[in-house]
Amino acid sequence: MPLSLKVKELLDSGAIGQPRLLNASLCYMMEFKERILRPDLCGGALLDLGVYSINFCRMYFGADIINESTNCIKSSTGMDMHNSISWSYRDGKIANIQSSTLCLCGRLGQICGTEGYLIVDNINCPERITVYNDYKPTFVIEKPATQITGYEYQVIACKEALKNGWLESPYMPHQETLVIMKVMDSLRKQWGVVYPMD
Repeated sequence: MPLSLKVKELLDSGAIGQPRLLNASLCYMMEFKERILRPDLCGGALLDLGVYSINFCRMYFGADIINESTNCIKSSTGMDMHNSISWSYRDGKIANIQSSTLCLCGRLGQICGTEGYLIVDNINCPERITVYNDYKPTFVIEKPATQITGYEYQVIACKEALKNGWLESPYMPHQETLVIMKVMDSLRKQWGVVYPMD
């Protein structure tokens, strides 16, 4: 996603000073959807929505986590419906991420720094970045006018990899995908969210 790369550029350029706090939430009303409620369909908010919050966090704050605190509310079928995760990092940063199938939210990512903060509208398919300094919007970056759904960038990345003879895209290496899956497996284990294939 072009705006995902732009966030990294802004952070690296010092647009908000030193980043120290990240908040990311992704919530949709899906309380009665079969794929959310059924363990045999790998239900719950984490795998469906939380993966985007986790990926957003890892893209900008990395993985040097020294402490984790989590919580979830489960359905009668044992699937996580609300969840929250708080990570503390070795360098002093903190990330708070949530996903829920029981409410709506702004789908926002916020990264706060020593000289300002930025807000990303729609963390799973970024549409706009607004940078604030001294609590005033400094500038806004909109998604490309040519963007359709955001999925086209996966096709473009695949085409680029094939053209260059790569076995994976540098934008999302296989190892990162595996690590995120392991993170989610660990969270499910903490919460007692079990699938039949486990």
